[in-house]
Amino acid sequence: MAERIAVIGNLDSVSYFKILGCTIFETKDGKLSDEYITRLKQDRFEIIFVTEEIFLKYRDFLRSEMDKDGPVVTIIPDIRGAVWKEGKPSSRGVSLDETRQAVIRAVGQDISGSEE
Repeated sequence: MAERIAVIGNLDSVSYFKILGCTIFETKDGKLSDEYITRLKQDRFEIIFVTEEIFLKYRDFLRSEMDKDGPVVTIIPDIRGAVWKEGKPSSRGVSLDETRQAVIRAVGQDISGSEE
């Protein structure tokens, strides 16, 4: 199963997934190469994990992949872009916001319990 999972982001954020047998797409300066984009379109990944940095830069491409009968695209925190609070890294909140928006599209209302 792990070979059907792709993980995209800087090496510090995604290297641990390689141990699990996932396919790693290491980015430099938050850029996906043309080769990586081609592989993501051609290979039959079931799940694609992307760091927040990559999602923000390639949102339209990734959303177009999500809209097809293609892989599930999930956002993971980016260790380099983490916001530090009380000495601990915290994500930028992109993943939570995208999940909330997906739920709203699916059920027609925000059921997250968030006051925002």
